[in-house]
Amino acid sequence: MPGLVVFNRRWSIGSDDLPVPAMILVFLNSVWVIALVSMVIEVHMTDGWRGDCSGGFLWYPIMTIGLLALLTVNDVFIAVQSAKGGVFDKKARHNIPVLLYIRTALLVVETIWACSGCVLLNWKLRTSQCDSSDLVYTLLCVVVGSNMVVIFFTLLTLYMSFDSAGRTFTKFQNLQQNSADNSTSSEPTLRKLRDLHEEKWTSRVTAGFCCAALRKPSDKAVFNKIAILLADYFDNLDVVLSDFIAGMFLLRKQQKSAHADTVQQPTNDIYQYLSGMAISPRTKFLTLKDENMQSEFTCMLHFAEYALAAYGYQGQYFFYPAKACCRINICGRCRGCPSRQDERILVGDNCCQCQYAAITTCSPLSSEDDFIYGNYENKPNFPSYFVCLDHTYKKVVLCIRGTLSIRDALIDLQGDSTKLDDIHPSWKGHRGMVAAADNIFAELTEHQILESAFDRCPTSGYSLLVTGHSLGAGVAPIISFRLREKYPHLYCYAFSPPGGLLSLDAMNESREFTTSIVVGKDIIPRLGLPQLEYFRSDILSLLENSSTPKWRIFTSTLPLLGRCLEYQNTADLPISRSQNYSPFFTRTLSSTHEPMFMPGRVLHIVKNYPREKPKGSPLYQAVWADNSSFDTIIVSPSMLEDHLPNNVLEAMQKVVENHGPKKPEKMLSEEERRATLRCGDGEVISTGTEADRLI
Repeated sequence: MPGLVVFNRRWSIGSDDLPVPAMILVFLNSVWVIALVSMVIEVHMTDGWRGDCSGGFLWYPIMTIGLLALLTVNDVFIAVQSAKGGVFDKKARHNIPVLLYIRTALLVVETIWACSGCVLLNWKLRTSQCDSSDLVYTLLCVVVGSNMVVIFFTLLTLYMSFDSAGRTFTKFQNLQQNSADNSTSSEPTLRKLRDLHEEKWTSRVTAGFCCAALRKPSDKAVFNKIAILLADYFDNLDVVLSDFIAGMFLLRKQQKSAHADTVQQPTNDIYQYLSGMAISPRTKFLTLKDENMQSEFTCMLHFAEYALAAYGYQGQYFFYPAKACCRINICGRCRGCPSRQDERILVGDNCCQCQYAAITTCSPLSSEDDFIYGNYENKPNFPSYFVCLDHTYKKVVLCIRGTLSIRDALIDLQGDSTKLDDIHPSWKGHRGMVAAADNIFAELTEHQILESAFDRCPTSGYSLLVTGHSLGAGVAPIISFRLREKYPHLYCYAFSPPGGLLSLDAMNESREFTTSIVVGKDIIPRLGLPQLEYFRSDILSLLENSSTPKWRIFTSTLPLLGRCLEYQNTADLPISRSQNYSPFFTRTLSSTHEPMFMPGRVLHIVKNYPREKPKGSPLYQAVWADNSSFDTIIVSPSMLEDHLPNNVLEAMQKVVENHGPKKPEKMLSEEERRATLRCGDGEVISTGTEADRLI
């Protein structure tokens, strides 16, 4: 729900986030009450209260039991009240603030009680009335210690849920509700609230990227821009983190239901969804039985190995932890070893030349002599890259590494657009990746690296090929725009590029020399500022219209409880897709961002789960897709897994192993197609041979 308002301050948790922590406290307090009662009875049975140490102590554990009983009752009421109503149904949980006030008072009493116990124990020990080995003394130490532990974690939870802008947020909401003219009376408070949100996110970004060692004024400007984007996206809405997570569960179920309903509708020709892509008779699958198509795809697969090798030895140990030592040969490369080979030009490598070893052994290089230059210093707005020769396809390869470091992530987070004035006055690109492309291009030009590479080509006919994965796939097309003037036969392969990369006219121009490869439900090609706004609006709309409690949404995902706690059908929930949608904080949303697209032609590798194959063995097929078809984030467990470069390479290899369906020679009529696609009970066939022939 919207952030909990207690003590005239908004907190970073909702009133429906309390059932689990409250029940944990109920369980701990109940166990502790039972244990205390048992221990008191045990001490009483052994006459432990008759010694000198027990004098004045009998009342302490008994009153502790009573205090724990009050806390348990209060926590039970909090858990029950917090579990009521939907996410945005605040009225169902209107008693939560009162219960929390009572809980706070009990927490103060509990703290004072624990502190008094510490003082009492210390006094008894100093006056020699107790021995540290005495049973009563041990019992009371455990009582006081456990109280201190519970109090510590309670205070830690309060600290983590504290919102520095909470009081200003509440003040602004009150002004909106009580003022007849919000535009005048609440404007100063709104400006203050925005400043507080930006200041909070700036401190978070600065702390999160402290290891990047960015201390220049220009670096601080980057932090401020990122903080403004994050503040606009997250803090301008009165929701908490758990609301977004619950909304993602609802959106995943709604997307699956919507796809199933679309397939069942007789008014369209969509008969299947593969990896979020609608499959119809007009869908163009990549036919690898055609020699030209197979040759082109094999070329893509070949250069995908370079994109994976660009991650160096860190990437190899991350993607292949069990095989990395065998894949990378660093023997004899350490500068302290007399048998090492001559050092190559790779700036930023370590003393053992691990980056050089990983690139040369894990890429399709014919020889180490084909490695020309590499820069792995990983400076701000300067991703790592290398240049080499590929004799198989007669290419000079410029390969740019994807995101692997904190500084790389800073480039990704600079997601707003900037003009490409030096290329075309109306073109725009991703700000961070445009800056990265400018820096790489400047170094290539200054040191004439590409000219040196072409001079080392053994024969004529070599051309330039630019490639990369993720961040590298975003930088590659932008730098290709600049390199095309000198290298008109340049081509670019972008593996899993970001979605918010190029404006429409720049994207159309890039189709002449760029091919993008996307796997499954990868989130990165669907990630741009407009897509994020739609994603936020969809989640908020579902949460507002859903009557399912948040705890049920979460527990329904558990394997054993999922079917027992099935909740409301999300297909019946309306979605109001508006980029200015905000039920609580409408005036603070930023303006609509310009749509941005991934570059070039798009080859989408989809997963098909035929009935005759087990669930874990999908059939991979390549489909030519439209750039605008990736305008929606598909919520899926594989949305991050499909982005990893080793999985991209594996998916492309499986496309070659399992050829896709044939292209149809003619279209069936609507009645013939429906009759072919449906079983006797009306279920859509998503796998069979007849369905595939319609593609």
